Amino acid sequence: MTTLREGVAEYLELRRALGFRLQKDERLLGDFAGFMELRHATHITAKLAVQWARQPSSTDANYLAGRLRAVRSFARYRILSDPRTEIPATDLLARRRITFQPYIFSAEEIRRILAGSLWRRGGATRFYCLGRYTIYGLISVTGMRVGEVLRLDLDDVDLDQGVITIRNTKFGKSRLAPVHETTRVALQRYRDERDAFVGGMIVKPFFISAHCRRIRHSALDRAFRRLTRRLGLRGASDPTGPRLHDLRHTMAVEVLRRCYSTGADPERRLPALSTYLGHTHLTYTYWYLHQNPGLMAEAVERLQHRWEAPA
Repeated sequence: MTTLREGVAEYLELRRALGFRLQKDERLLGDFAGFMELRHATHITAKLAVQWARQPSSTDANYLAGRLRAVRSFARYRILSDPRTEIPATDLLARRRITFQPYIFSAEEIRRILAGSLWRRGGATRFYCLGRYTIYGLISVTGMRVGEVLRLDLDDVDLDQGVITIRNTKFGKSRLAPVHETTRVALQRYRDERDAFVGGMIVKPFFISAHCRRIRHSALDRAFRRLTRRLGLRGASDPTGPRLHDLRHTMAVEVLRRCYSTGADPERRLPALSTYLGHTHLTYTYWYLHQNPGLMAEAVERLQHRWEAPA
């Protein structure tokens, strides 16, 4: 029988072959294996799993539950080779349900964000501002995840065909995203400025920083928070407010809203929208409908019309 640490390596290799990344699980399970080795424990028990999960001083119930979830997933695999394994019950460290309401930008707010991103403040260069403008605009019209945009390389953006190849997405899959001609023109403008900026150097990332490196997610988030404060979309000291990722939510909601306003059938459009957004299941796309009161009202009104229609 393999050791627990060897079992972790086999488990991660198997799941990665199925397309999962599991960087977080690798770190957590490596730590768990070390915890078990210090106690000379050769098989997983619910008691030890919970004891390890509760080790951090964090009071965040969801964080602790996430640690136990990693062990539970591994235990389901481990029990096949070690029948002594106990699979921790899901209610041992239950997650606390969080009600999250994304911020849906109006068309006017998006116009202000794009215009504001071009303001040159605090020594910002023209190229820096154009990069932010292009990134914000690309997310708002394609619904791409922020990480997907920042991971784009030059070869991923086909400006002749107007198609973006999104590789290594959240779920380890790749997809193609055709863009509108106006978006292609905006990307071409940035590409021309980028090529002039790098001055002949070979730089792989499509979107780059002032140091010709890939832009970091954290840096982009900070820039977006500063911009939304200047635009009055969040208070000067507000810890929460509109997020950059909410541009993706806004795009999805707007597509569904247009379906209702034009009389199209959202049920038929949802599979295409789901594929374009990179969702693995329609359930995730339906989430946008349930989280937006306006869309829910449209859905209820359409349903009432169907009920009231004469047979």
